[in-house]
Amino acid sequence: MLALRASICAAALLLLGTSTAVATTFDHGPYTGAPSASSVTVCWLSTPSVPARIEYGPRAAWDATGALPSALAVAAFEQDAFHMTTRVAVTGLAPATEYVYRVVLIDEQGETTSPLGAFVTAPPPGESVSFIVLADTQQQLEGINRLSLVGAAIAEDDLAYDFIVHAGDVVESPVAPYWDDWFASFATMLQRAPFLPVLGNHEDNHRSYYDTFELPPGAGKEEKQWWALHWGDVVIVGLDTNVSRVADYYAQQDWAREHLSGIEEHKFVVFHHPVFSSDAYHGSGYSYDVIYHPIFVEHGVDIVFNGHAHNYEHIERDGVVYLVVGGGGATPRALAEERAEGSILAAEGHHFYARVSTAPAEIAVDIVSVAVEIAGAPSPTPDLLIDAFTLPPTPSLSRLPSLGSLLFAVAVGALLATLVTLLLNR
Repeated sequence: MLALRASICAAALLLLGTSTAVATTFDHGPYTGAPSASSVTVCWLSTPSVPARIEYGPRAAWDATGALPSALAVAAFEQDAFHMTTRVAVTGLAPATEYVYRVVLIDEQGETTSPLGAFVTAPPPGESVSFIVLADTQQQLEGINRLSLVGAAIAEDDLAYDFIVHAGDVVESPVAPYWDDWFASFATMLQRAPFLPVLGNHEDNHRSYYDTFELPPGAGKEEKQWWALHWGDVVIVGLDTNVSRVADYYAQQDWAREHLSGIEEHKFVVFHHPVFSSDAYHGSGYSYDVIYHPIFVEHGVDIVFNGHAHNYEHIERDGVVYLVVGGGGATPRALAEERAEGSILAAEGHHFYARVSTAPAEIAVDIVSVAVEIAGAPSPTPDLLIDAFTLPPTPSLSRLPSLGSLLFAVAVGALLATLVTLLLNR
């Protein structure tokens, strides 16, 4: 009987005592942003904020020893409604180097260690660059989680990409439950590379967007409403098409001109609303063909990435390629029967992302289908490319001159040379 009472008392103490305390865990992340040749920003959310340690080092060192040689201590901070996310710049890094990192949360109950994440620092000009683009992830309402399908596919892609660009509408609404769902859906993707979004209309220019992400040097609200990334031979200009003040459009026009006037060989722009689109619901109609298109033509922009329309379209106008890439997981939308001028290829019903690779004289783009909607549910589409192209375009065999044409051209050239010689010798 005494033994039984002792067991009951021990069980009660376990239920009521300190053993119910749990170490602080990650609500979001960790993940990275604002990469450069010598730094990156590591971000995470824990509630409450607690002291932490960022451990990091070159991947080569990790692969050789299983240890991370560098560590950075991070103090807890007082969270409030406007500042919840921890954002820490890791500096003094070597350029053109792949790093791995992890974050360790520290409290009275012990330590919580994150999974290993990765990032690369910017290369010098002349090196290849690769990146991922997606848009319109928004919210999974019911059924199979389409966001997780897209996130897992990007995380498992064999491309060694440097960063991930998002063309807006990251979440359905910029409040905590939607952010929680989004981070859970894209956790493995965010471990692969820095994440660089632009504002969509669903972000509503909300404070939580600015608190959540660390972006390349920019301007506008909190100096991150629009931004520019200079990365080896690549420049990417991110703009905000949700602004209503004329002054903000003028400011962004100047920003685009400035950052597209550099020495970079390959020039990209990303913003949410499409300049041109055959979407049945939204169409084009946002006046960006007047506001921005002449600037892109003047400065030789290669590709503009847009979202908002939940489908895919490849449009070429005046030497600029416009890609509508709104297939990140939001509900797909139909295309109109009549296509926009310059429409090369369009597809509806897919969840997809773009992978972009540059070499000194070429850009290669693949549009990777993850799933297609069938009877309201996503059906996986492994190894399916919706579109694939290179810039400058690779000539097709049908466009190459025939042997007969070449011989005829040689004969004509020889005849003309003979006639010129005879005339000169008269």
